[in-house]
Amino acid sequence: MADAPTDPARTSALLEFRAVMARLRAECGWKSAQTHRSLARYLLEETHETLEAIETGSAADLREELGDLLLQVYFHAAIAEESGSFDLEDVAADVVAKMRRRNPHVFGPDGAAASGRPTDPAAVNELWESVKATEKQRSGVLDGIPPTLPALLLADKVLDRLTRADGPTGAWPAFLLLPSPFLGPSSMEPLAAWLRGRGRRATVVRHDASAPGPVVEEVLEAALAHAEGVGPVVLVTHSNAGLYAPLLASRAEVVATVHVDAALPTGAGPTPLAVPALRDLLADRASPDGRLPGWTRWWDAAALAVLAPPAVLAAVEADQPALPAAYLDATIDVPAGWERAPAAYLALGDAYAEERAAAAGHGWPVRTVPGGHLHAVVDPAGVGAAVLALADDLVGPHDLGTRLLGLVAEARATGADPEQALRELARGLAASSQGPQPPRVSPAGP
Repeated sequence: MADAPTDPARTSALLEFRAVMARLRAECGWKSAQTHRSLARYLLEETHETLEAIETGSAADLREELGDLLLQVYFHAAIAEESGSFDLEDVAADVVAKMRRRNPHVFGPDGAAASGRPTDPAAVNELWESVKATEKQRSGVLDGIPPTLPALLLADKVLDRLTRADGPTGAWPAFLLLPSPFLGPSSMEPLAAWLRGRGRRATVVRHDASAPGPVVEEVLEAALAHAEGVGPVVLVTHSNAGLYAPLLASRAEVVATVHVDAALPTGAGPTPLAVPALRDLLADRASPDGRLPGWTRWWDAAALAVLAPPAVLAAVEADQPALPAAYLDATIDVPAGWERAPAAYLALGDAYAEERAAAAGHGWPVRTVPGGHLHAVVDPAGVGAAVLALADDLVGPHDLGTRLLGLVAEARATGADPEQALRELARGLAASSQGPQPPRVSPAGP
């Protein structure tokens, strides 16, 4: 793209601005006495006034405040020029060079646009950050972050650095979602996507049902591989995967488990992975090669239509595995005392009423979201909000600092303004302190 034509009138205005500043430095007693340090407070004030103009949405106010901000830039450049350090031309040249270096998707060799350039804003930002990281060679998370930043902005910058370095943010354990071996990852991926949209780390375990070994070992190894190196996790199980939770919790750093319409062990020791009713349902339905039909083919069309729209069912059906019939006779070892580990139960309707009652009997937090067995795909926001609430009950109350870090992480993940999110939180707290507290919704019982 060719450079835009230059407007002589605008160019002369910029030149006159520079001349005016030079004369003021020479003839005005106050302005000639200023230094970089003495002007620092005015730079901060003008920045905040510019931000206020952006908030009000007035173009006239913004134009005026940008002028005042530009004055500060010219002022500092004029002081530096007098000492021979640099001048405004040097500042502009540095910025131009930086823009060319950090935007290789626009400025390729010889000024030509690079081939295969990214267009997605997130991809472009990652490209910018990768070039910046190469240039800066940071030695630590706080390196290059001004310690004088307001606390929220400082937290935002630190969270961003930690996220890029795959370091712990301390805001929340990661979520590890384990779908039923009878269902593919599509049964939980919408829930994981919703959690990620709320600033949480969430991963769906994927296993290979066609692996030559026993399915039980394949599922366990896949889950452990996903959990390795992640740090503390909240395990979220669905349907048949609930039977795997006790053994996984004994082998991985699981701080809590949220069962979603999931099967539960009735004791310890070797536990069947299929109840007699399921074995009866699937008797003589295996294919000639010994594989069971996919989960959506167990039921008639009318029963499935109640659970989810056709598009949702098609997505689930597309990646549901065909397990070997031998899985119906498999068992899993359940450690003794498994029911005393931190856990909660979320029922999607009343199909798993017995499991919900058993969870309540164990003293777990219990909730019910009306819906069907695939409701995490149909309404991931509703199920996700309940999962987060139960996880909060299990992990324990967080101090204010952790809550604010979580707020910043959530705002960054959703593209919201962290400062605006904090202002809204403050207004909400102020409003709640001036009147009756809203009633707290109790977890639904069995």
